Amino acid sequence: MNFKVIAGTVCAVGMFLFGIDLMGSSLEKCCSDKMKKILSACTKTTFTGMLSGLIVTGIIQSSSATTVMAVSFVDSGLISLLQAIGIIMGANIGTTVTSLLIAINFSSVAPLAVFIGTAMKMFSKKEKTQYAGLVIAGFGFLFVAMSSMSEYLSFLKESQSTLNFLSASTGRIASIFIGFVITAIMQSSSATVGVLQSAAASGLVSTQNAIYILFGQNIGAVIPTLLSSVNTSKDAKRVAIVHLLFNTIGTLVFIVICEITPYLVFLDKIENPTLRVSVAHIVFNSLSTALLLPFGKQLAKLSEIVIPERKRG
Repeated sequence: MNFKVIAGTVCAVGMFLFGIDLMGSSLEKCCSDKMKKILSACTKTTFTGMLSGLIVTGIIQSSSATTVMAVSFVDSGLISLLQAIGIIMGANIGTTVTSLLIAINFSSVAPLAVFIGTAMKMFSKKEKTQYAGLVIAGFGFLFVAMSSMSEYLSFLKESQSTLNFLSASTGRIASIFIGFVITAIMQSSSATVGVLQSAAASGLVSTQNAIYILFGQNIGAVIPTLLSSVNTSKDAKRVAIVHLLFNTIGTLVFIVICEITPYLVFLDKIENPTLRVSVAHIVFNSLSTALLLPFGKQLAKLSEIVIPERKRG
């Protein structure tokens, strides 16, 4: 395999991760206090918690940051376990914004965004303007990286070793496992979905493989929440368990949907492979939330079974 192709792909993935992190961290610094107020004030019911989780994640472009905040709020006693469940569900929908932006494709204006954002950061003396510049630059890096990834990944189709690996990984379970591992390593579901969109656009993965990899990515997205719950209260740990239950149940439901309905056939009718992955991502998270939102109390009880209170003896 051509070393230049491998190095270019790795560099593009790194730039993509950097772009997402730069956008998210800069937006969080711009309005972290407001985000925290929204989360703590608008979670009186599971539904309002879901809306606040959706809004915050849609703005800061990181479901991991939102769910980690939910864990910390429960740990500090600001909100209850049931309130946090709504936030997690909303965060799962909010994270689909990135894949939709990628599907729309702003590659043509990406270099200009990097230039404008960098100029704002370098020449402005106002902190808020500097952070806004970093958000714009991060947005630009995101699409410069996507363009580069698509270009380099298209070369991988000519590699026999790549084709052998993909042909050996066509099984549903294998695809779910690949999605889980990649997301667990990269610690960002938005980033891994973006990489998957590039792979689909380059013809490296079929619709079925892409969808099942997507399922694995959704389960892998729980890893940051689980890690953040270490050394926290029992209720905070239960938030992480609910996140795991939510994404796992959603995956099982969609596996059944894929097996007994023409869902994959419907997705195949979407000609743009990048948009196809984005639609699948949005449908998965939105429908999973719609199905499980009425069962917030039951999810909380399940988490209490997994992490029970210690009996006093």
